[in-house]
Formats: sequence, structure tokens, C-alpha cells
Amino acid sequence: MMMSRLITKLKQDDTALWIRLEQMELKPQYYSFRWLTLLLSQEFPLPDVIRVWDSLLADEHRFDFLICVCCAMLIVIREDLLKGDFPSNMKLLQNYPNTDIHLVLDKAVELYHR
Repeated sequence: MMMSRLITKLKQDDTALWIRLEQMELKPQYYSFRWLTLLLSQEFPLPDVIRVWDSLLADEHRFDFLICVCCAMLIVIREDLLKGDFPSNMKLLQNYPNTDIHLVLDKAVELYHR
């Protein structure tokens, strides 16, 4: 259910990226299961994980916000995902690159309020 919500959110907020992932048959089960079940604890360094968790736990609708954070993670690296092929995109999503967590969270807040 959460993975389908993620894809629905991506389709709504970045249709071009959603289409590209669909064309490659890069299903959210391949990368977002770990993101969602472990609350992103494996995707970022510990100080960033704490920052993400602080944002999640402070929000009454934390799981809606988690979907927005995951969607923001995709949008932040959209150019790489649009250019990449299936193997390179799988590697990218399963080993999320070092990213300024504030950039991801700012984008997530923007998506949350749409």
C-alpha cells in the first residue's frame, strides 16, 4: 500500500520521471521497500537520519510525510534517473547518493503542501 502511494504521489508531482521509471519497469518494490520499512535509516548518515525522524515524528500525519520524503528523494536525483538505464538506476536507488538532507526535506514539505 505505501509503495503504491509513493508511485501515485510521484505520478502526480513529476509525471515525466514517473513515465521514465514505468518505461524501464523499475518498480518501487525494488528500491522503496527498504526505505519505507526501515524509515530511511539505511539511506543517510546517522545525523541526517535523526533529522528525518525528527520531521517524521513531529508530524501528526507522519506516514503521509514519509511518502513525500521518498518522493522528494526521487525528484532530487531526477536528472540522473532520467538519463540512466535500468542497472544504473537500480544501483543509484539502492545506494542513495550523499545528498543535502535539507534539500530533500524542503522538497518533501513542498510536496506535502500540494
